Amino acid sequence: GWKAYVSPGSDKIEQLPALAGGDYFPTCRLMLLNYQKDRDYLQISHPEKNFTLEDVQSDYIFIEIYNELCSACVNEVKTYKALFRMLQADATLREKVKMMGIGAGSKKRSAAKFRKQKNIGFPLFADEKREIFECLGKPVLPVSYLVQRQAGKRKILLIQSGHIGSAEKLLAEIRSVVTGNLAREN
Repeated sequence: GWKAYVSPGSDKIEQLPALAGGDYFPTCRLMLLNYQKDRDYLQISHPEKNFTLEDVQSDYIFIEIYNELCSACVNEVKTYKALFRMLQADATLREKVKMMGIGAGSKKRSAAKFRKQKNIGFPLFADEKREIFECLGKPVLPVSYLVQRQAGKRKILLIQSGHIGSAEKLLAEIRSVVTGNLAREN
């Protein structure tokens, strides 16, 4: 599919269309920055520092795409932290949904520093060359995706674009999607 977006004789990829619910999240390789803690949280069984979303053992991943220089993204940190605490406190969702952030344009060192400065409990990763961001269709930041493991890929079930508003409301949406899927599976 990517060849359709490449001009003849050009190495430059044009704007990809934005992904929507039902699409698959792009396969990407990320590097664990807080190795043991993040590896344990994400339940990654292999010892390598690099991993793909398919290596994460939970059924669902809530992925936040942000930029450290984006004021709207920085303003949402408090809400994402609250959402993380609520997910951890929820007996049903704690093991089923893992949360992570991917910094569009962030270097590994700056993502680790941002996590430490903002006291963020969930893993952050660097997308230095903005490859993941580009594959997502260059969405307006901040944006987050709830993805589900399906046949070795991660299918997008929910997209939250822009200001979240209420962490409680977003948690209710996540719970509704996850419990709805669990009911269909049983």
